[in-house]
Amino acid sequence: MSSDKNLRGLLLLPLLLLPSACGFEPMYARPDAASQKSVAAAYSNVEIANIPDREGQYLRNALIDRLYLAGRPADAPFVLEIAPLQTTLTNQAVRKDATYTRALMEISTTLRLRERATGSVVLERKQRALGSYNLLDNQFATLSSKESLNEHLLDELADSVQTALALHFHTQNTPQ
Repeated sequence: MSSDKNLRGLLLLPLLLLPSACGFEPMYARPDAASQKSVAAAYSNVEIANIPDREGQYLRNALIDRLYLAGRPADAPFVLEIAPLQTTLTNQAVRKDATYTRALMEISTTLRLRERATGSVVLERKQRALGSYNLLDNQFATLSSKESLNEHLLDELADSVQTALALHFHTQNTPQ
């Protein structure tokens, strides 16, 4: 019985070593200093266009906080355009008296990264954030919960946009 376990262990060992040869690169690992600086420098090459409405302003400010660590660029070669945000509310969890106790909120948009010189789109991605909140008898508590979720989802969208840009610039700087 023991020799069977040892044999299985020896047979599984090459399978465990296979992923290291596939070119897999962990996304959240600490990158080397050169690639980290090149992605951070690439952020300074992106101008963030205005986004309409109050939520759009909040998202733009969150992106400015994440991308412009060394100040705003003077003449950026890329322009980041975020389509107007679409918010969808769906009531869920129906009680016996036909009232809802939970609401689902989804905020979605599309990002486009354009080259300023040519006007061509070099990156286009759909982005969305999803969350839910309780519908309470107290209207103030429900409104506070809804506003808190809205801000949280906008922060999540900003993180998602930053990640999409980082992946784009990382793949552009990585030799193929």
